Amino acid sequence: MPSQGVPPRLMPHRVTVVEPAVTSSYGNTEYDYGPAAARTADVPAWLEQQQRAQIPAIGGDPLQERWLMVTDHSPIGRRARIEWDGAPSGPVVFEIDGQPGPFYNPLAMAASGSSAPHHTELSLKIVDG
Repeated sequence: MPSQGVPPRLMPHRVTVVEPAVTSSYGNTEYDYGPAAARTADVPAWLEQQQRAQIPAIGGDPLQERWLMVTDHSPIGRRARIEWDGAPSGPVVFEIDGQPGPFYNPLAMAASGSSAPHHTELSLKIVDG
């Protein structure tokens, strides 16, 4: 359900939200992002790279990047992946790093009498392989 949210003109990127199919083999839970997964295409979003420097820690992955996604699309599950085909460097797949966070706007809540979140923010990292 869309929130009262961010104006569409401020979310120029289009992504696909992939909710995994859950399977269990031998009692182990597995998340399947293949054809059995539920896909919601053409979701308006704002994507921004937040970490552009290499990781200086010993043993750290120097290619690790952190991204922020802002969207009115809701709900987005904790295990969802985000596919962005329109990325400048070519298609990218992200996984959510942490819990998707509702963002509240007290002024909008007071004006509308609603307790709904204004939008959702997600911390993302690129899936390798």
